[in-house]
Order: sequence, then structure tokens, then C-alpha cells
Amino acid sequence: MQDHFDLDYTRHEDVRTVVETMMTARRTHRNRMHAYFKKFPSKEAALLKPHPDTTEEQWKELCDLFTSEAFMKRSEQNKKNRSKLTVNHAAGSRSFQRTRACMKNQESGNINPAELYKKNYTNKDGIWTSEGAREIYERMDAFQRQCDLEGKTYTEIEHQLAKARDEIEAMRAAREKDLQEFAKKQAEMEATLRDHREEQRVEQERIRLEQEERMKREQERMRIEHEERMQLEQERMRKEQERLRAEISKELEKKMSSVMEKKMSDMSKRLFSQFGGSKR
Repeated sequence: MQDHFDLDYTRHEDVRTVVETMMTARRTHRNRMHAYFKKFPSKEAALLKPHPDTTEEQWKELCDLFTSEAFMKRSEQNKKNRSKLTVNHAAGSRSFQRTRACMKNQESGNINPAELYKKNYTNKDGIWTSEGAREIYERMDAFQRQCDLEGKTYTEIEHQLAKARDEIEAMRAAREKDLQEFAKKQAEMEATLRDHREEQRVEQERIRLEQEERMKREQERMRIEHEERMQLEQERMRKEQERLRAEISKELEKKMSSVMEKKMSDMSKRLFSQFGGSKR
């Protein structure tokens, strides 16, 4: 890096460059490890053959990372995002910082941001990677010309861009914080809603059990009343039958007594007629 950069760690831009370069190197290394990992059919197979540039322990940590749910979800989302790109980079593995160093103006020591963008988004024949990239360059070039007319230096422009990036980052961080707060409140609301639903379920279950108990008691009461009515009705019918039997028995006795009296009277008359007539 010292072959291409004269770094001043008191300058915000240089510190940012170092941090971005280190982050890029880290991403490049991890991407290289991931590409090697994807050659194997499974995590178990990959663990058997660690990458030559890692120790077994480091390779195991990388395999755990590559098979984690969060990494796979993020990887899938990145694939979708890349498929939506309308502007493609054309500088290969060379970073913007390296390209800037190669393009550095020997007279002023400054690099035109618009030309740096053009260098990274055109091929060796000067053809743009996309129409969108060309339109972005034209807007950057127009902005650069406006700055030149206003007498602004490259350093001032870079300071403005850095300030704008910081403001955007601050806005992004604030938005991220707001999203986290929103997610937290949403989680709390969902928890409250779940508790409320559980309370409703418990209350509904209590009401259902009470209704079932009331229905059971009512059914039992109706059964007892029905049995009592049946018993009373049976008792009434029994007494009525006994009364009828008594009346019938009395009537029969009366009729039999009348018949017997008549028969006795007839027999007496016949006997009297027979024996009384013989004496005369």
C-alpha cells in the first residue's frame, strides 16, 4: 500500500480510505473462502479439506458461518440485489482507491471524481458498462464543471462529498435506530396482542365451561322434574286404577247379590210351589 499511497492519519479522508480498504480486503478474503466452500457438496465434506490459507479452527469457523441461517439469508438477498443492478463495475478486482492512485494527476496531485467514475465503469475500449452508468457520469461531469466555474477545488469537493456521506450515514443510522425502535414497539405490541388474545381465549374457555355447567344443571333439573312428574302421574294412574277396580268390584258384587237374590227367590217359589201343592 505504501507504494501507491502517502497516508496522513490526521486527515479524515485518509483514515476513511484505510478503513474502506481493510473492509474490502476482508470481504475479498471471505468471498474467496466462500467460493472454495461452495465447491463441496456439504459442510461435512468441506470440513475434511480446509482451505490451504486457513487453519482447521479458522476453517471450521468459516464453515459454521457459511451454513448459518443469517449468512444464507443475507447471501440470498445479495443475489437478488445484484440481479437488479443497472450499473456494473468494470475495473475487476481493483478498488476505487487503487484506480485513483493510478490516475493521480502528477501536476496537481488531484483526481477528477467524474473521470475516476468513468475509469471504473467503462471497458478498455471506452465503452460504458450500461446506459445508466453513462448518465451518472454526465451528471457528475456537469456538477464538476459547475464546481470549476465556482472556483471550488477538488479537496473542497471531496470534503463536501465526505460531509454528504457522513450526513447520509448519520441519516441511515438514525433511520436504522428508528427501525429498531419500531421493531421493538411492534414486538411489544405483538406480545401485548398475544397476551390479550390469550386472555380472550381463557375468558372464552371460562364462559364455555360455565355455559356447559349451566346446561348440565338445567338438564339435571329438567330430568328430575320429569321423573317427579312421571312418578306423580304414575301414582295418579295407580290410584285411578284402584278406584276403578274398587267401583267395578263393588258393582259386580251388587249385581251378583241381585242375581243371587233373584235366584234364591225363584228357587223358593219353585220349592213352595212343589211342596205347598202336595199338602193340599
